[in-house]
Amino acid sequence: MLLDGKALVAALRAEVNEVDCATVNEHLQNNTPLLFIDIREPNETTAGYPVGCELVPRGVLEMQLTTLSTYQRLVNDLASASQLPIYLLCRSGARSVLAAASLQKMGYENVYSVAGGYIEWQQQGLLIHSE
Repeated sequence: MLLDGKALVAALRAEVNEVDCATVNEHLQNNTPLLFIDIREPNETTAGYPVGCELVPRGVLEMQLTTLSTYQRLVNDLASASQLPIYLLCRSGARSVLAAASLQKMGYENVYSVAGGYIEWQQQGLLIHSE
């Protein structure tokens, strides 16, 4: 069976954890140890991105994940890097589902796609960096 991108995201959505923006923001406000990554492309993040996130485009996420200083700092306090809480945000919540599925296949067990993505983050009036 051949799937288009929307059908693939719909199928994978059942296999990944999704979390709402308010929950992620609450974790950030409480200084909960987590890795929050905006996977949008650089041209998408010039208008702004959530406070507290790392910027790693989707196309290089798997290759650059372990090189992030936040990753290195957080995994030192864990028994296994597979337990690292990773929250992924894109524009609308579709690419983050694909990225979450990919990181799960790599062995990460606490990966979350932020439902609604940056669009929802902005609509809720949550803190953003703007250039």
